[in-house]
Amino acid sequence: MFFLNGNLLGEHANAPVMEKLKASIDEGNKKVLFNLGELKFINSTGLGMLLTALSKTRNAGGEMTLTNVPDQMNKLLVMTKLKDVFNVHESEEAGIAFLQNA
Repeated sequence: MFFLNGNLLGEHANAPVMEKLKASIDEGNKKVLFNLGELKFINSTGLGMLLTALSKTRNAGGEMTLTNVPDQMNKLLVMTKLKDVFNVHESEEAGIAFLQNA
């Protein structure tokens, strides 16, 4: 489970997240939940990082979900038609339930 907070803007913020994701997948954890409840802002680079995380997780035979997506990001996902690409759940509990059945 990853909790993202603050701003997800560029590689300086994304690199540590991707390193932790890679380590988690390498350890055999292939079900990934990103809790975005404390995320203040995301730009295209941050969105690209989430797409890369989704791709890496699925390529490893796993699944990923986003939970507690802030309104601003939810609008961005709808506008870019990525809402259908990501598994988005309103709560952490719903995301965990999804991953347990994935």
